[in-house]
Amino acid sequence: MFLNLFVASLPAFIFIISFALLDKKFTRKHWLTLLGVLLVGAIGSYICYRFEMHFGSYFKKVKDSNYFEVLFYALFGVAIFEEGYKWIVSLGTTFFDKHLRKYSVLIYTVFASIGFAWFENIAYFALKYGIRTSISRMFTAFPNHICNAIWMGYLLTLYSKCKTKKKWLYLFLSLVVPILIHGVYNSFLYQGNIKLMNYHAIYVLIMYTATVVLMIRIIKEPKK
Repeated sequence: MFLNLFVASLPAFIFIISFALLDKKFTRKHWLTLLGVLLVGAIGSYICYRFEMHFGSYFKKVKDSNYFEVLFYALFGVAIFEEGYKWIVSLGTTFFDKHLRKYSVLIYTVFASIGFAWFENIAYFALKYGIRTSISRMFTAFPNHICNAIWMGYLLTLYSKCKTKKKWLYLFLSLVVPILIHGVYNSFLYQGNIKLMNYHAIYVLIMYTATVVLMIRIIKEPKK
């Protein structure tokens, strides 16, 4: 049991340390806020689970659906709640920080996703399905949450910096892009179709590569 919980928590530890080191001064100053963001993110995992269970009943059963119906469910029955919740938490947190630094918004967004994915990993998968699932999710579902957070954080940063009407486009995209990334990711998995699983592997490779490139761009941007 302890080993399973440790493995389920390991990606959370790795990402917490990695993003905390992006701006050590910011992390030391705002550690209590970041802890709160982690906890609120974790609570959101349960809240979204309840929403998904309720609204999921309004959608056609996955086994009786074609791919586009599954995609619609993945977007509007799952991803919209999960990414919407993390978006609200991230955006709300930035309103209380009057001195945003280069990585502030990104770190807030990632920490909200870490809390969400950490609770999800333990409560809904590790305790039910064992260590194999925990290991699998370490390289799949958990990094997917972080990828969504990086795109969300990047676009929210553009929103916070922009002084023109274009800022509202960035705000809109900061919600829509993570929902799309998350929804497409899930859509290939729900039916257990081998062909779709192959597409999923290709999609994940492209998504991870694009996110790494984005992260490199963010790091290379000069501080303002």
